[in-house]
Amino acid sequence: MIAIFRIFFGAKRTRPALVLFCLVLAGAFEIVSIGALLPLLGQLGGKPSGNPSELDLLVTQILEIFGLANDFDTLVLVIVGAMVIKGVMAFSALGYVSYAIADVVSAMRSQLVRQFLDARWSYYADQRVGRIANALSNDATRAGSAYQRAARFVAYFVQAIVYVSAAILISRELALLAAVVGIVLLFATSWLVKISRNAGFRQTDSTSDLTTLVADTMNNIKPLKTMERQAPFVALFADSIKTLRGSLIRQGLATYGRHYAHYILMALLIGITLYIATKHLKIPLSELVVSGVVFFQVTSIISKLQATLQDAAQLESAFWRLDELLQSTAEAKEVNPGTRVANLSKSIEFQNVSFSHGDKPIVRDINLEFPAHQISVLQGPSGAGKTTLIDLLIGLHKANSGTVLLDGIPLDEIDIKDWRKKIGYVPQELSLFHNTIRENITLGDKSLSDEDVMRALAHAGGDEFVSKLPDGLGTVAGELGAKLSGGQRQRIALARALVTRPQLIILDEVTSALDPETEAEIVSSIRSLSGEFTVIAVTHRPAWTKIADRLYKVEAGRVLDTTIKNQC
Repeated sequence: MIAIFRIFFGAKRTRPALVLFCLVLAGAFEIVSIGALLPLLGQLGGKPSGNPSELDLLVTQILEIFGLANDFDTLVLVIVGAMVIKGVMAFSALGYVSYAIADVVSAMRSQLVRQFLDARWSYYADQRVGRIANALSNDATRAGSAYQRAARFVAYFVQAIVYVSAAILISRELALLAAVVGIVLLFATSWLVKISRNAGFRQTDSTSDLTTLVADTMNNIKPLKTMERQAPFVALFADSIKTLRGSLIRQGLATYGRHYAHYILMALLIGITLYIATKHLKIPLSELVVSGVVFFQVTSIISKLQATLQDAAQLESAFWRLDELLQSTAEAKEVNPGTRVANLSKSIEFQNVSFSHGDKPIVRDINLEFPAHQISVLQGPSGAGKTTLIDLLIGLHKANSGTVLLDGIPLDEIDIKDWRKKIGYVPQELSLFHNTIRENITLGDKSLSDEDVMRALAHAGGDEFVSKLPDGLGTVAGELGAKLSGGQRQRIALARALVTRPQLIILDEVTSALDPETEAEIVSSIRSLSGEFTVIAVTHRPAWTKIADRLYKVEAGRVLDTTIKNQC
């Protein structure tokens, strides 16, 4: 129950105090409407109660304060007016909640996307793509539903307090009976709420696992189909679906169990309470009628409380899992202490740079220079440390010792985000979005025009094939660019790197999967960029040695040889 209150009062971009104020005000008017029934029923019976209840006296005092007569017409108007105001206030509270749900979900999604993209590089290595996708789609939606149930639970909770208060003002003995009935109903089925909560967490985690498995399958669909290896993956899906099925069954059984258990218990407890009220407490008829209404409402609201609590318990797992992800991404925020503006007009230097992953050295005592407006090539076998050097240059990793200099300025002093905006990067593991060629190049940047895109494609040697496509820049590339050839995908990736006119172009094994002829075309395109851009290419392919102004041979984390063709 405490967790549900935490969701209601802790959700961002909401105003719980305003909702609570409206609900309390609605409850106050509901007490007035209930209290006005007592003298009204007394007048209808022709003989007012000789010993009026505290609620009867309270209504009489309110009427006297406002100078209203304690007659039939006035009491009817008071009841109707109080109920109308109660309805308006309750609608205002829960109507606002409807808007707040959209704000809660949007805020959590936006915050997650922002924090996830701002995390340090090492954070991504431990994350599953499916978990993030599931959190943004499924968990965020269920978190909004959890907030809605939490708000509804608070509304019923306030309403329960209102009716218990009314019962106390009518008859303390009856209020005690109502409290006992409520406690019995809550505790008798509380174990079902626990089952629902546990099943909800299993559902959330199983759905996340299933989404991750779908993402992994799609990323590997071609080798799976080629080698006819789908059967093991089908078995993995079956296990996840089986776990999810079990969670849904437990949730359903707990829901129906609570509903019918309440039905049976309420019938027994109401009968016992009525017997005690008439045979032992000797409550007057008018008070008994109103008390009966109040008692029925108390038990009904408690039933709704339990049902809402159970619904919220099933959904709260999504809220807390998403909250955990938000906390982890916030803690993983990348530190950017540098303030100086990045500018590459002279060179990039590595001075005695060493870096290790844990206890494993990756690069050691690296000294090299990448002159501006030239093509520098890092060549060596896989695992030599070439890509790590690039990651240090980009600022994704921080050197354990030594210094990386940009035009003589230590990289630690430079605003790393400003530096990255001036980098064009083509990764080894090329992946296009399932979107148009235009969007794959601009990456959603609305400031880039079609002219910018075509200019970048011309630099990359891809303008001719794009122009021949039926939809041109509007052609959809397909999942991971599956509708295009390897060479076409590489040219689009290169155009993506060039479209913002960066100072530095980084090419990481861009031709490793291409045939010699296509590789030669790509290399020729890169050669044409020399002078306008600073180019650093990481490769183990010999074709790049022909265009390199500087060639560094890297092996086992060290620079073993340097060839300088053109002195800067």
